[in-house]
Amino acid sequence: MAITSSISRDAKSRSSILSKNVFRAETSSSNRSGRDVQRIQLHDVRRQATAQSLVPCIVDGLKSERRQSPPLLLWNDRGLSLFDAVLDSPDYYPATREWSLLHNAVRKISYSISSGDRLIELGAGNMKKTALILHTLQAQHKHVQYFACDVDRSALRRCIRELQKLFPAKSSNIKIQGLLGTYEDCAAWLKCNKSNSHTSLMWLGNSMANFTPREASEYIRSFLSSGSSMIIALDGCQDQEQIARSYEGQCNREFVLNGLPHANQLLGTNAFDINDWEFVGRWNSKLWMHESFYVARKDLALTVCGETYHFRMGETIRSIRSGKWPKMKVMEICREAGGKVMDSWMNCEETYGVYLVGKH
Repeated sequence: MAITSSISRDAKSRSSILSKNVFRAETSSSNRSGRDVQRIQLHDVRRQATAQSLVPCIVDGLKSERRQSPPLLLWNDRGLSLFDAVLDSPDYYPATREWSLLHNAVRKISYSISSGDRLIELGAGNMKKTALILHTLQAQHKHVQYFACDVDRSALRRCIRELQKLFPAKSSNIKIQGLLGTYEDCAAWLKCNKSNSHTSLMWLGNSMANFTPREASEYIRSFLSSGSSMIIALDGCQDQEQIARSYEGQCNREFVLNGLPHANQLLGTNAFDINDWEFVGRWNSKLWMHESFYVARKDLALTVCGETYHFRMGETIRSIRSGKWPKMKVMEICREAGGKVMDSWMNCEETYGVYLVGKH
């Protein structure tokens, strides 16, 4: 799901700010009835409160030459629900292609994870895919410590609770915990919490492609520097008509526009009137990415944190990007990161791939 920090599922109000190397574990019962149930072990690895950090990101985006908003604005509770509708849309091909590929190749993919490994899923959100991989690892009689990493506490707890039902601690080889933080927080935590066993990072859902190729390379470099390997799922479709149908429909419109009221909530003011903005999607051939924008319906003057920002009708604020990178592009991005594609699994049309990436 859905990482400028985490993607995949982000941005609720945070109450504490942690110093860079603080590591705190939170455990709580997942049942109020008093029965003997598993506890949720959640490690808060945040170096700063996400919601508080988003306000300066909003301001910086308005000040930038090419105005943009932090993609994390899309991942509040309502955004998660709206993105579920996107995933269920018949036009949203990435979800069906990834699921089909994982279903067909899951045994081979799972062989890259050894018994005793630490498996961290970045932007954990779709338990269907996670459960498939964990069930396969269990069937292969592997003992694995699985960590779901996300920035939304409530979504993370729900994910862990559901997985604990499928993999009870008393009878399963899969031990489940959570990391509350962004991608950057996770990378910093890995460097300070080295394991005697190997660490595999799993980044599904084409989430890495929410960043530009250069940014994606920096993330890969950061994670590989901890000695980890990565399992990354990426969309390589180049059919622009199909991409437009998938990313510019009504479900996507509602999902992206939800970022504006969320910005108002964080700012504590109604700076963005959703009726003043339209949603538009465009293909960026230079970056091999689809981009989503807020477009001003009329001339506007927005007051945010004491400053006024003017927009002419038709001017834009970029919301989120989604890269469409075929195998050759993925290999180039990994090389720039000092990494190497060690193995890959593609669908029949080679329009979607899962890549095993290690340090070169």
